[in-house]
Amino acid sequence: MKHLLLLFCLLPLFSKAQNTLSLAECVDLLVKNNLTYQQSNLQAEASQAQLKQTRSQIFPQIYIGADQSLNIGRSIDQYTNAYIDEVYSYNAIGTGLRIPVFQGFKLQNQIRQGVLLKESFAENKTAVLNAQTVLLMQGYVNVLATKSLLEAADQQVASSQQQVDRVEKQVNAGVAASNLLFEIRAQLANDRFDQVTALNNYRTARLALFQRINIAPDDKVEFESLAPKDTTQHADNVAAIYEDAQKTFPELRSAELYRQSFVYLVKSIKAENYPSLFMGANIRAFYASTNTNLDYFKQLNATRNGSLSLSLNIPIMGRWVTRPRIDLAKVQERQAQNTLDVTNQQLRQAIELAVLNLNAMADKYAAAQGQVESLTASFSVVESKLNAGVANIFEYSLAKANLAKAQANAIQAKYGFLMQQRLLQYYRQGNWEGVF
Repeated sequence: MKHLLLLFCLLPLFSKAQNTLSLAECVDLLVKNNLTYQQSNLQAEASQAQLKQTRSQIFPQIYIGADQSLNIGRSIDQYTNAYIDEVYSYNAIGTGLRIPVFQGFKLQNQIRQGVLLKESFAENKTAVLNAQTVLLMQGYVNVLATKSLLEAADQQVASSQQQVDRVEKQVNAGVAASNLLFEIRAQLANDRFDQVTALNNYRTARLALFQRINIAPDDKVEFESLAPKDTTQHADNVAAIYEDAQKTFPELRSAELYRQSFVYLVKSIKAENYPSLFMGANIRAFYASTNTNLDYFKQLNATRNGSLSLSLNIPIMGRWVTRPRIDLAKVQERQAQNTLDVTNQQLRQAIELAVLNLNAMADKYAAAQGQVESLTASFSVVESKLNAGVANIFEYSLAKANLAKAQANAIQAKYGFLMQQRLLQYYRQGNWEGVF
């Protein structure tokens, strides 16, 4: 009974825990549910399967065959090689193998190309996950920011409502004019409009985040807040961060491996211009119904035969066929090199922007905090004057609007700073360890 009561007491805690998602848990859901990442997984699996298929061509091709025929009219007796004119049946069985001895190292180069493509798609899978994680982190921070903006809008509405209640009492007591009440109600209406806008922005941000992790939206789910990172607030050494990122970022490794694969593609195509040599072997036996002296198995034993063969194929005008394919492969290699250059450029520019944004957000956040402190004090003074009847509604509305704007700036700067801290930490490390 005691354990049952304890379970009932803990159920609300379990329910609360299940209805709260952290950034790390959202990333886990992203890995599980995001279709863009799943597509990159399938590409990696396909490249692995393609490599296995290419490697299988090195092995001997072993076969077993069987023939069954019914001969009618004039034909050759398979057992005596004499002409006969009768109906008889013929059955043959055999096995053999064919081994590629030399193909100008075509298969070896195709295998090397396949290995590079497999590694490239594996790196690309990680790169896709990283890109999706950055978008997820932006969406997560946007949810927290819009929620804080909504809470600030709620406070503005509550403040205006208090003023409306106070002025209504003064109007009813005959100590304030009714026009003041209308002006205060107008301020409340403006604040409620801003509240509705903030609510819609919050709902939109939540929906976008749920869609990013590909789960059904749930109004009961809350998202954990983010704490500032214990890192230097300003970052200046872009070159050092970029140099380290070049060694670790999967986007660059994937593009470089993809470019290298075309080198072996060209070699494998050129190999078709070289002579190719195959070795074969087979053994066969047959049974013909025209031979009535031997039964089936004795006749198979009597007719067994085999052979070994070497097959040489020398292309005469192969270059006419392979030259256009080689030219195309070389163009694709240059395209892959250009993709690598673009990826390098994008990474460098992303790091430059992240450093700039972190510095800017750190300064902006500090300035916004000071602005909120000053305007909060200023608004308190104006509100006190309004309550004392020595300030007009215009002064109150202006002070209130300035404070609301300062609070919004501080909220946006705060979450922008938290986002940039994590993003730059990711660029420094090349992975997400400790970022969440």
